[in-house]
Amino acid sequence: MAMLKNLFALMTLLVVTIALLPRATFAGNPDCAKGMTYDCGSAFFQIIVLADTFEPTNECCRELVKAGKNCHNQFVELILSTHKSIRGTVSDVRRRSNETWNNCVAGVSPPEPAH
Repeated sequence: MAMLKNLFALMTLLVVTIALLPRATFAGNPDCAKGMTYDCGSAFFQIIVLADTFEPTNECCRELVKAGKNCHNQFVELILSTHKSIRGTVSDVRRRSNETWNNCVAGVSPPEPAH
C-alpha cells in the first residue's frame, strides 16, 4: 500500500511539473500545445512516459492530432531531457510515443465539411 501511495505521489509530481513548464521550452513553436487540455496532456504523459495501458479518449486524440506530430515529438524529447523517472528505456518511451501517435491518427475522423 505504501508503494502505491509513493507511486501516486511521484506521478502527481511529474504531472504537475509538466503542467508548470513554460511554453517557451517547446523549441520552434512555443504555442504548439496551446489547445491541449490538462487532462489530455496528463493522459498522454501517463501512457507514453509511465507506460499506463489505458487508451486515450477520442477527444484527446483529436487534440493531439491538431497539435501535430512535430509538437508531439517536442513534448517527448522535452520529457526525456528533463525527467529521469521513465518506465523502461528511452527506446521504450519513443516506441510508446509513436504507437500513441499512430493510434490517434488512425482513430481520428476528418472534420465534417461545412455546408
